[in-house]
Amino acid sequence: MTDPLMLLVNDRTKARTNGDPWANLCVLATVDDRNVPHARVVVLRDLNARLAIFINSTSPKHAQLQNGSRYSVLVYLASLGVQYRLTAGLEEVSPDIVRRNWRERPRIPKVMDWLYRKARVQSSSVSSRRDLLDAYAALDAELPQSIEAPPDAVGYYFIVDEVERLELSGTQVHSRQRHVRTADGWQTIELVP
Repeated sequence: MTDPLMLLVNDRTKARTNGDPWANLCVLATVDDRNVPHARVVVLRDLNARLAIFINSTSPKHAQLQNGSRYSVLVYLASLGVQYRLTAGLEEVSPDIVRRNWRERPRIPKVMDWLYRKARVQSSSVSSRRDLLDAYAALDAELPQSIEAPPDAVGYYFIVDEVERLELSGTQVHSRQRHVRTADGWQTIELVP
């Protein structure tokens, strides 16, 4: 029985070796309260042998995640010519795990997480890019070098129940399978690409 999540782990490892810039990213799709779809690139984390994302709870995507129950996640590994489409629910990551892992983030996203809390929530409007950069610079100078995560930093594990894997080929028909989680493991269905 094929475990598609192990295939994804192995393919992401190969993609990292190839220097694939998408190896640690995914596209998360949600729907807002007006039923309008939204897709955005987020960092896909390997956390305790599970796939996870970290976000800021001031973001509109957080409200969208709170209002839904199933989400679509796209992983495209260009260096391998492989696409994964995951259908998943969410499980909250413990705040302690979020805080420990948050410390490893680069300085700019750390400061931005605090900016969302202290000055401007994520996706809110600003009068100009200069105003944003000035607000960022002022906060960056104010914050200590060793910043702790704000309470708005949250994380979610993906609870994956369906995986479609498409392997592109220039020399033969593409390969596409759907893997559906069942009580006994994964059921694999071959699809026309």
